[in-house]
Amino acid sequence: MKRLKITNDHGWTPRTLRKQEQKIKDTSLRVRVTAVRLVMEGHLGKDVAKMVKLCRQSVALYVARFNQGGLDHLLDRRLPPGCVPFLTEVFGLFVETHECTEAIFRMGKT
Repeated sequence: MKRLKITNDHGWTPRTLRKQEQKIKDTSLRVRVTAVRLVMEGHLGKDVAKMVKLCRQSVALYVARFNQGGLDHLLDRRLPPGCVPFLTEVFGLFVETHECTEAIFRMGKT
């Protein structure tokens, strides 16, 4: 099996990647950066997969994405196409209506 390699670090070092990891709130995105950092530090792909609890292919994919486009490409999440969510619009209208009703009710009490 071929060893994973960071062919283009895009100006990132393991130390700066660790600092970036700490800033990322989304756990799944943080795991991606951790996996790339560990490979950059010289760990084998299968060992990194065990450390971050991913499959080996995911680690290889993250390294390939990082090599291709840097951290921005690694953290880019493309959502599959689908229906436009409608609940957020309905919920937003509910909240606006509820706030208006509550404000009118408070005005009537004073």
